[in-house]
Amino acid sequence: MKIYANQLPVQTRKVLERDLRAFPEPWRDFLDDYGVQLVVLDGQETLADSPAVAREAVQDEAGWKARVQSLVAPALQSVEPAPQVRNALVDQLHEFLEKQSSPFRVASHHSPVDLDQLASQRNVSPQYRQAWKDELLSLNAPWGSLGPEGFNSSHGIFLLPPVPTAHGRLADRDYQNAVSTTAQSVAEALGLNRGAEQRVLLHSRYLDDNAPEIGGYRVAIHELGHALDYALEGLPDSTGYGRHHKEAVLACFEEAKSYTSDRADDNVREFFAESVEAYLTQPSAGFDFRVENHREALRQRNPRMAAYLEHLFQSVPGQDWVSHPPAPVGLPEGFPDPDKDPVYLN
Repeated sequence: MKIYANQLPVQTRKVLERDLRAFPEPWRDFLDDYGVQLVVLDGQETLADSPAVAREAVQDEAGWKARVQSLVAPALQSVEPAPQVRNALVDQLHEFLEKQSSPFRVASHHSPVDLDQLASQRNVSPQYRQAWKDELLSLNAPWGSLGPEGFNSSHGIFLLPPVPTAHGRLADRDYQNAVSTTAQSVAEALGLNRGAEQRVLLHSRYLDDNAPEIGGYRVAIHELGHALDYALEGLPDSTGYGRHHKEAVLACFEEAKSYTSDRADDNVREFFAESVEAYLTQPSAGFDFRVENHREALRQRNPRMAAYLEHLFQSVPGQDWVSHPPAPVGLPEGFPDPDKDPVYLN
């Protein structure tokens, strides 16, 4: 499994690779085929700095630009640029671009737009701001232009282009998600699994043996346990997993009288991830505030769960197994979603 990190000390990488090898190779390959990315952040980094975002980089931006301009320009020319129709145009254009899976995002404004301020609001890195502004002007040239007071468009509507990064240009929505995922937020959570993104996020601070504050807690194994949980649940029931996996783990969780860690009793998802970590961990030789978080303790405390994991890891996933990631957890229908909606300015 590939590790996505800009800089990682040699010893830290060795420990992480050792932890990954705790997973039997067929199941590492299974997670790899499922599409799980293992991302390590550090310092002031965000996900937007990681080579992992190359997966979301916009392809054929020039083709998209030509197609959208050829459709939007005549459509706007056929409509009188009256303020009272702006909102309807924004909604229609937004819906059209969403259906097309366009990499452009709709923005609406009432007065001239300061592009430097807009670039700052959109979190565009200073080194890429000029390129981003140039592309915004080029993309909107058929219906907008830059004047002494700022950027203006004929109907108060313009498009936001993808945002440049060191690893490709990201659609605004993907970029905002990536740049808001900071190393600090990952560290505060100790680690994150984003099931819908098929992405495991780790902070380098907590990867070494006897890492500060967490002792022998194997963060990478725990978060990959979450990824495995989602992948197994997304398999067809005919594989013996899918719904059967979910029911089996729930039964183990409800039967458990005690846990190898406090975190394991939070919910069934944490129970599975903690159980995977325990099953694939040997007793710690150094500081560890969870001294019973290892395989033998799991067998003693939760023999049914230990037996389930033993069966799982001693089996081999089918080469034709295809798992589907869970749907993103979003806002209830009808609620405004700032990550998806048009951008409204002044």
